[in-house]
Amino acid sequence: MHKRVLTLVVFAVLAGVIAAPALAQVRPASGLLPDGDTRPVIVSVALEAPQRHNDLLEADLTIDAYDNDGISRYEYRWNWATFGAVRTTSAVNPTVSYVGTTPDTNYALQIRAVDLNGWESEWYAVASGATPSVPNIIVAGDSIASGYRRQWFTGDATCTDAGYSYGSTVVTQVAASLPAPWAPKYTNIAWPGASVGDMLNGGSDSCGVGYRAQVDQIEALASDDTWNIVVITAGINSTNWTDVVVDLTKGTVLSLTERGDTDVCRIAVRDRWDIGQRRSFITSGTAEVTETLSATTNAQVYWTSYYDITDTELAPFWRPVGSECADEMGYALSELHSALRAGLSDDVTWVDIDRSVTTQRWAGWPHPNTEGHRRIGLEIAQAIVG
Repeated sequence: MHKRVLTLVVFAVLAGVIAAPALAQVRPASGLLPDGDTRPVIVSVALEAPQRHNDLLEADLTIDAYDNDGISRYEYRWNWATFGAVRTTSAVNPTVSYVGTTPDTNYALQIRAVDLNGWESEWYAVASGATPSVPNIIVAGDSIASGYRRQWFTGDATCTDAGYSYGSTVVTQVAASLPAPWAPKYTNIAWPGASVGDMLNGGSDSCGVGYRAQVDQIEALASDDTWNIVVITAGINSTNWTDVVVDLTKGTVLSLTERGDTDVCRIAVRDRWDIGQRRSFITSGTAEVTETLSATTNAQVYWTSYYDITDTELAPFWRPVGSECADEMGYALSELHSALRAGLSDDVTWVDIDRSVTTQRWAGWPHPNTEGHRRIGLEIAQAIVG
């Protein structure tokens, strides 16, 4: 990952950016102040490219400055023809906000130091150049993330639909928290059937379309010169869970009692599901995905949980996984989620989908329907923007 440090300039170089009348506002250095105090002095400032620890539209400043009494804070302002509002940042780990600017636009930045007695340094011309592009939101993983839709068992499925996916809600909610010019760019690379291994190696979806490794795609899409958010839902296809659910559904149809349904769920989940054999593969694959992204991008990564399908309707008035299966479904989610979380890097945020999620019916079950995707998206957006 490289740092984008904007070119250090002097005011003479900024003549085409800073209006001549504005230069008169720069305060000259003064001599001794009352009680022998002095104004703070800024030696150098570097504006860094966005890092994964930065909030959206924020970037770090590296400042070398001194004052005989100590520096209390820094103030900064952006200039595009005229000076913008003066904003404040901490003397410890100072940052700037791009609020008030527009993306991909030439601006000049000025900083001044304020000491413990309130005395200000002269304005320091930090840099001029283009602001970053809008943030990237990249959604990856399996059919839950891809926006998979299917109504009838005999009809074709829509394997990828970025607008239907929860990613659409995530982007809308994040955009609402930012100034309009900074609305993020949205790319969805998820596809049905993708496992953790497929994220690393590529594969084909249930519609017969082939894909290269999602990790490689994320690396290509994530730019070091802006903020990148990656949202992932993956892991369940690293087990035989789809076969388990099919068997479970057939079993509950033939069972005539709640006790029979309970036995069907127990046998399907405890005896047929291969999570025990696949646990180490899921954990190591998740670790490789997140560690690779941490090493090669500045992206903030959010890995989502799966939702409980208990009491969701496959058809009107038909719930193949009823409340009598609740314990087994809780066990299944707990086992899968613990395997995933064990592999997440420390800088990855785990998002629990703890709201109820409504699903599609018929052949699309148990994928989320429109409202289900909206609720998942709201949960993820809340984790991103707080």
